[in-house]
Amino acid sequence: MERRTFIKGLAAACMAASFRRANAANFAVNGIRIGVQMWSVNDLWKKDPVGAFRRLKALGYDGVQSFGFYAMDWSELEKMLDGEGLSIVDMPFYMKTLKGDGFAKFVEFCKRFKIDFAFEPYAKFPTASGWLEHSRELAELGARFAAHGIRVGYHNHQHELRQHFEGKTPLEFLNDAGLAFELDVGHVKLAGGDPVAWLKRLQGRVPSIHAKPGGGDSVGGSGDANDWKAIFAAAAASGTKWAIVECETHRNTFADVEASAAFLRKLTV
Repeated sequence: MERRTFIKGLAAACMAASFRRANAANFAVNGIRIGVQMWSVNDLWKKDPVGAFRRLKALGYDGVQSFGFYAMDWSELEKMLDGEGLSIVDMPFYMKTLKGDGFAKFVEFCKRFKIDFAFEPYAKFPTASGWLEHSRELAELGARFAAHGIRVGYHNHQHELRQHFEGKTPLEFLNDAGLAFELDVGHVKLAGGDPVAWLKRLQGRVPSIHAKPGGGDSVGGSGDANDWKAIFAAAAASGTKWAIVECETHRNTFADVEASAAFLRKLTV
């Protein structure tokens, strides 16, 4: 009797694991895989990484993203991710992270986790010359990373569209430098820009987008003004590989990332 119970339990566990993996494998919109920024559940995942990874996988997410991964035990992180069939989607870096031996260590992390796109997640300067100099600095850094098969880019917030210097926005300075982007379409929308127009303008230079709501709490939820069908169509045409969901309002619950996954799944049919 105990043996039969054990076999049934083992079979159920195997089926559950297979269901999670099958769910994720099918969860893509216009060929774009779906990941999640762990900041969306920041108050939860750091307490229980394995539990959080498992739950996100069950929701259909295929990848995860966080600078916090860099400070973890890499072997343990690898086991956790492999156990749930998850990938790290791109990798943020801060300029100070790359000083001295930091550059080689960061490259080692990227190679270990098969990351081919790294991006600066935030910068802000009060002058045009500051943005121009920094854009060139990122382009030069990109040449160093390119030798290791890693592309370098920038992740925007709202000020890169709200600031203007002699009629030019910071996003335009970064664009002129030929950088790649993790385009945060929610921030573009909230800053009064057009995410679709920017995806077309950055053709071929948007390996990933941050699928942040353009208002409201979740992707496709109440208050979200983004046209997600148009965004995914433009992103796919631009060669985007990943869309990373980021919900910032409630980081002590999975509710918003669950609602976002449910909405995005509807776009696949």
